[in-house]
Amino acid sequence: MAIENPIAVVQEHLDGLQQEHGPAHPEVIEAWTKLAELTGQRGDPRSAAILYQQLGDTLRERVGPFDGKVLDAYEGMARWLAGG
Repeated sequence: MAIENPIAVVQEHLDGLQQEHGPAHPEVIEAWTKLAELTGQRGDPRSAAILYQQLGDTLRERVGPFDGKVLDAYEGMARWLAGG
């Protein structure tokens, strides 16, 4: 029995949630954050930062630039750019 790639599993889950709820839904944000963190923890901090930037940019368009969720996403991006 093969063990699935956890990043691929979370990405698939995120894709399904986005189709069902749209990008600003709390479950989508949680899955997107989980994907970014897992990506960074598995040795790809640049991709983790990119995922957080994409989340921040998407949320900024939907909920405005000063929403706490937007700021959290950009903080995650900065943290991974600084080395995790």
